[in-house]
Amino acid sequence: LVTFSGTDVSEESQIHDLIANRHVGGVVLLAENDNFAAEPDTVAAAHQLIADLQTVEWDATNTDPSLGKVYAPLFIGISQEGDGVPDDQILSGMTPLPNEMAIGATWKTEDAERVGSVLGTELSAIGFNLYLGPSLDVVESPNPSARSDLGTRVFGGDPFWVGEMGQAYISGLHAGSGGRMVVIAKHFPGRGGSDRSPEDEVATVRKSLEQLKQVELFPFFAVTTSTDAGAVADGLLVSHIRYQGFQGNIRATTRPVSFDASALSTILTLPQFSTWRGNGGLIVSDDLGSAAVRDFYSLGGEI
Repeated sequence: LVTFSGTDVSEESQIHDLIANRHVGGVVLLAENDNFAAEPDTVAAAHQLIADLQTVEWDATNTDPSLGKVYAPLFIGISQEGDGVPDDQILSGMTPLPNEMAIGATWKTEDAERVGSVLGTELSAIGFNLYLGPSLDVVESPNPSARSDLGTRVFGGDPFWVGEMGQAYISGLHAGSGGRMVVIAKHFPGRGGSDRSPEDEVATVRKSLEQLKQVELFPFFAVTTSTDAGAVADGLLVSHIRYQGFQGNIRATTRPVSFDASALSTILTLPQFSTWRGNGGLIVSDDLGSAAVRDFYSLGGEI
């Protein structure tokens, strides 16, 4: 999945080259990259942009029938968390929806499913087929003054109820989109207890694997083992975080779990994930171009 600036998908554009010649699997649209037009044309322009992107893929696949290529639509992804700026990408033309904290405060899973259904219906109608969310992070000790605090982007601080709300939200997304939305829950293995914002610097969670199972991982267990197929996440978004106590003593060169194949494998072989993985569960990396990743490796982190 790649990002790009603006809305130009002509043959001279970089995104056209990436799709037609480099065969990327999809794109993620972001407001900060000027992928969305101003109101009142936001939704209509987004729909047209997505159609144009899919046309590039279609034309590239069917240019030479003798090659026997099979057309597969691009993944078109978005993170639309609710409550407007700064966590929504589309700011007009869609139903205003509450953030996760507001949903969690109702203690009603039917509300989470209802919001997910509305979002799935509208995003699917625009042309999106991949949703980066919901956040299944558990914030046990809120600290609004800390840069690492997730604020209203989480369902709450109880692992069980975060899992219940997450299942309901995912079920709504799947139902609202008519089964045409790939849902990638985040931020695996859990960043609710991190000591800094992973967007700015590689963060650390100081817990052992057993402690992670009780809190951070618990909601992810819920969305990979649910007996309701509609409530099962299609994928998990792995965040760039280090886990002291699980990865060992954290040093300056300790890789984030997203780059530590051994540590990540240990988590994914847990029974709560192994069957899900065997049935096609996806693992998606968080932003590889983030400042945290660039700074970590530029300062001597080992590849």
